[in-house]
Amino acid sequence: MTRERKNLVKKQKKPFKYFLNKIFKSAFYLVLALSIVFLIYFIENSTLLKPNVSWEMKGELQAQAYEYDELIKPLLKNKYFLNLSQIKNKLDENPWISNVEVERIFWNRIRIKLDKHDIAMRFGADGYISSRGILFKPNLTIDSDKPIGIVSESEVKQFYFDFTMYQSILEPVKISLFKRTSIDELTLDNNIKVVLGYQKQNERLELFVKSFEKLKKKKKIRTRGIFDMRYPNGFALSYSPL
Repeated sequence: MTRERKNLVKKQKKPFKYFLNKIFKSAFYLVLALSIVFLIYFIENSTLLKPNVSWEMKGELQAQAYEYDELIKPLLKNKYFLNLSQIKNKLDENPWISNVEVERIFWNRIRIKLDKHDIAMRFGADGYISSRGILFKPNLTIDSDKPIGIVSESEVKQFYFDFTMYQSILEPVKISLFKRTSIDELTLDNNIKVVLGYQKQNERLELFVKSFEKLKKKKKIRTRGIFDMRYPNGFALSYSPL
């Protein structure tokens, strides 16, 4: 019996160009993938995404504020997300700062506006009173020749307002100590003491200024005088011990 011979269709060989194109495509995608990986690595390790903070103090821009940079540094580690509330709260913890505003200029660029407390008075030996009448107690105190105020913490704002009124009446003489207990007592920088009591203090202080002007030629009064102004028609004069 004759065996039938099958006619097999010969597979057509693919041209060399086909393989060349395939190699080029594979190489292209490999280069593209490597480029993307390199780009991500470059951006990740460059300063492009590094948070940028600019500082504004009393309306003046500063590139850096070294004493505060370290304070917020831990909050800048996540360069993909800057939490402005956390930054503000952290700066508010600093007792020398009176007000903080944090605004986002761009994704990782922020501007921080700071108002710092000034020192208008010393609050005993425990802290300071600012020119806004705000009591603040920093951990680290500094030397200051500002007037000393002695008063309860709950009365500081009104106390400072009254201090400015008294000082305006006394100019150019300066107050060195203002003590408020049940009455107001002043010690001036010339060592004169003035007892004002708890009412009509401005009127009594104005009377003191007029009276002292007439009596200041006497050295004993000028250097050791104690004026008690709590009398309806005048004052009592005594002297500090030598």
